[in-house]
Amino acid sequence: MIRVIIADDENRICKLIMKLIQWDDIGMTIVGTANNGVETLELIKKEKPDIVITDIRMPGYDGLDMIERAKKINDDVEFIIISGYSHFEYAKRAIGYGVKDYLLKPINKEELLNALLRVKGDILRKKGYMNLENEYKDYLKNDGNIIRKSFLDNLMLVDESNFAQYSLEEINKKYHFYFQPYLFRVVALKLDHTLGKDIQGIRNHMEKILEIICRSLQDLVYDIDGVIKNDFTYILMNYREENNQLIQDELLKILEDFRRKIPKSQNIELTLGYGEEVREIGDINVSFDSAKLSIDNRIIEGTNRLIQHNEIRVDKVALKEKFLAFSEGFVKKIKRLDREGIEEDLSHIKKEISEISIGGRELKTLILDIANIYSLTLKTNNIRIDHETEEYKSLENSVENCLSPECLFDKLWEYIETSLSLLEKNSINKNTVQINQAKEFIEANYMNNITLEDVGNYIGFNPSYFSSIFKKETGTSFVEYLSMVRIEKAKDLLKEPDLKIQDICLMVGYNDVKYFSKLFIKHTGLKPKEYRKIFI
Repeated sequence: MIRVIIADDENRICKLIMKLIQWDDIGMTIVGTANNGVETLELIKKEKPDIVITDIRMPGYDGLDMIERAKKINDDVEFIIISGYSHFEYAKRAIGYGVKDYLLKPINKEELLNALLRVKGDILRKKGYMNLENEYKDYLKNDGNIIRKSFLDNLMLVDESNFAQYSLEEINKKYHFYFQPYLFRVVALKLDHTLGKDIQGIRNHMEKILEIICRSLQDLVYDIDGVIKNDFTYILMNYREENNQLIQDELLKILEDFRRKIPKSQNIELTLGYGEEVREIGDINVSFDSAKLSIDNRIIEGTNRLIQHNEIRVDKVALKEKFLAFSEGFVKKIKRLDREGIEEDLSHIKKEISEISIGGRELKTLILDIANIYSLTLKTNNIRIDHETEEYKSLENSVENCLSPECLFDKLWEYIETSLSLLEKNSINKNTVQINQAKEFIEANYMNNITLEDVGNYIGFNPSYFSSIFKKETGTSFVEYLSMVRIEKAKDLLKEPDLKIQDICLMVGYNDVKYFSKLFIKHTGLKPKEYRKIFI
């Protein structure tokens, strides 16, 4: 028997994991549970487990610290992380420690079972008992359905390259399929709902839809099966080209039946994403990716319909141009915490985007990019923002579930407005905002004979106070900052061969060429003529 420890700071989670799996049937046994990192390490020393299932955050040592220490005790122990956090950095660190799987709460029985079987296969091979194929034969020989589901889970959701080495005949034999050398296609199903945390209710709907589709198409395909991941279902079909339209017609009929039978009061909407058809099983990732793109495009095309991958049109050049034009002004508004200006810019980019061809995925990416510009601008200008990670995570979740461009922009503004309200109450940020306004004034008027008094008056500070605050916030004096801005502008102008150095000197606010040259050397280490030779 393979020995397993479960670690989570909530007892109910430990009990749930224990009940989800028929441990004896897969050759495993639970040898203990723990509620914090310290207890887990003691249990690992005592029970010498093969697998530890652990939450990523626990009292004592958190999950990742505990794993690092546990590996020093027994490098052979394998870990599966179950967590409420999906941040890339957590997953990256976990992989670095050799964690075999990273599953998100709420815990899904099928995902957990597949993860346990994959880890068990690694353990058995490492111990020299048997390979993965024998694992399936000995423990799952009477359950071909689990084998098929595990195959699809790996093929579409983990790493399709795992199976590139196999021929169709080998896949059919090892994984209980009936594929033929014809066409393959992935269809993605997305269930949008207001069922809240009724995870089982959502899953029941998805299982029923999957069953109906597989049964309805069985006479039109050589093989068909699917896997469910939260609100998504991914179906793989293998069929002859001449049945393509018949399959599509049947899916549209199923979709219409679903719309008719589900009461409007339940607020459940089903969208089918039709992936690109491919001729080789090794190219299934192409169909899978295009099916997901089609689902994302429900934001543009609407829900309760079948969306084909070739319906998606994106004017990437226009999108890039509009985003770059928007970003420059948007950053300036953020520095000033200009609520009206920020809202106005968002309204403008929303209108601009509505006038070009854009896909759902690109629109979702745009929203998150704008949010990132906002938070990054605050950070780089020393404007403190509380609870940023939690708020951004909430925005990510909202973006994933939005069904229209209006919803996306509303959620973005909600994210920014919440932050602005908090910042406006925080007096620590007021000086930072006014110094940013001073910087903008300097950058707009560097060519003039501006003084400390001019800038101080512009932002409402007396010269002495402004001088001390500016030095504190920027780490440099007003005079030094003005010189730096002027020299940076001069560097750009020196790249123009038709401009004389005397003219450039005047253009950046200096009347004395010798003084200008002296400052230029101080900032760059080169004379203006020497700097120009680099580019001309």
